[in-house]
Amino acid sequence: MGDFVGTKIMAELWDCPQSQITKWCREGKIPGAEQDKKGSPWRIPVDALKPEKERKTKNENKQLT
Repeated sequence: MGDFVGTKIMAELWDCPQSQITKWCREGKIPGAEQDKKGSPWRIPVDALKPEKERKTKNENKQLT
């Protein structure tokens, strides 16, 4: 079984708001993210990748500056 982190830690790792991480979890955009029941904390694999569209957008913005 792999290691998991919560939305707060993942938000720090990906440099985005915790609410965005929660939204991606609910939308199924973070593979492997799970919760025991609705309303309980999310568990996100520590090696999960940021959703593809978001990674591209961040990289494109860096190239513009």
